[in-house]
Amino acid sequence: MNSYFDSSLVLAILLDEKLFDDAWNIWNSSEARFSSILLKIETNISLQRYYKANARYFDGVWLNKKEKILNDLLEDVFYKPIEEPFGNSIAKNKRLAGCRSLDAIHIATALYFRENAKGQEIILCSFDKNMLKVAREFGFETN
Repeated sequence: MNSYFDSSLVLAILLDEKLFDDAWNIWNSSEARFSSILLKIETNISLQRYYKANARYFDGVWLNKKEKILNDLLEDVFYKPIEEPFGNSIAKNKRLAGCRSLDAIHIATALYFRENAKGQEIILCSFDKNMLKVAREFGFETN
């Protein structure tokens, strides 16, 4: 199974949220993992914000451990940079207005990977319900 990931699923793994088991199973069932470079940006910023907001509960060892786990996860992903054609594609595709800007970039990137997947299906993996709804409008199977 080829999967496109957004940050919500990776953060569920990283921060041991209640969805950890589901997220881990989805991650491990993927043969190939794809995303926008946004995944690196969003997950790193979210980890730093989470640590800062909860610093009194964690020490630097916790942060170092989580950064290592995140880097290990992110190494298994094929990335597409954000490029001008995505902006043009998003501007022309009014259905993407049904989600937030960063989610629209993720869906546009997933569309790019699907168009270049040589007939292989790409499953969009996220825990963002609105993003999943919009992705299904584009014919994506979702997890």
